[in-house]
Amino acid sequence: MKKGFQKLLFISIASFLITSCEKGDEAFPGTPSTEKTLIKLQEGGNGLITIALDLTPGVAAINVLEIRRDAVSAAALNSTQVVKIAKSNAILSDLSGASVVEIPNNLYTSHPDNPYDGQNWTVTFKPGEFVKFLKFNLDASQLITAGDVGMGFMIAEAKGCQISDAKSQVAVAISAKNQYDGIYRVYGTFSHPTNTDISGPFGTAGFGGDLYCELITTGAASVNRNYGGAVGESVIVYNHTANVFTYFTGVKMRFSVNANNTVNVTPVPGFIAVDPTPYNCTYNPTTKTFTLNYGWTSAGGQRLITENLVYIRPR
Repeated sequence: MKKGFQKLLFISIASFLITSCEKGDEAFPGTPSTEKTLIKLQEGGNGLITIALDLTPGVAAINVLEIRRDAVSAAALNSTQVVKIAKSNAILSDLSGASVVEIPNNLYTSHPDNPYDGQNWTVTFKPGEFVKFLKFNLDASQLITAGDVGMGFMIAEAKGCQISDAKSQVAVAISAKNQYDGIYRVYGTFSHPTNTDISGPFGTAGFGGDLYCELITTGAASVNRNYGGAVGESVIVYNHTANVFTYFTGVKMRFSVNANNTVNVTPVPGFIAVDPTPYNCTYNPTTKTFTLNYGWTSAGGQRLITENLVYIRPR
């Protein structure tokens, strides 16, 4: 009798365990789960992120922010969840180093999917949805003259859920891009009339290695070049004696592409101007390559440079 009772008890418990696991309501018999669905900003914790919008005419809806819910159960996923997103200039300033300012109110409107009550935007997950976006309506062409603009965001509320500590806030820079915008590899040759140290090839395997710049949209067919940091828009060459890249603080160039794919090279206002001689600068839309030949005259005579800018990836 005792052995039979033990066997029956084992079978009953096993059956109960199997039934409980199938329901998915309890981690262990009689012990309810204390875990909560996690709400997070997908790019949160990554500092400043950049959205570069294609230059298309008119107002369009854009996805500014990706919000995720990591549901703890099928029941949680198949429920409606409301999340409140707040704007924060403090976050924008902290994460961008104060280099990006809040986008002016007249450049965007809230999307009907995400109503704004003066403090928070509402993002609603419908049953079965685990990814949602905070959307704005805006005209990307208006961003060209707006400067470095964006917005800081934080999760303000998610009732019944846990807000991620690591991914609860983010700063977003919003800009426009034309077809020439992107990251480019730069290589070429430079000729100086008196300084042989900096004359010769640069940006090649034997002379400095790979050199990269950003081309940043300033108009429908114009871009500024930016190497970042102290160099910024300056022209970079290679010092063959010191074996280092060097740059001209007084020489900064910008580029615009004409309808026939010739390219105008112009100096940044206030810096040394290029010589008014046509040097046959071109853009190849098939290979996405700029071939730039230009020069300028300073003490000692004319400097001449040939630069090839080869598209690598979006910035």
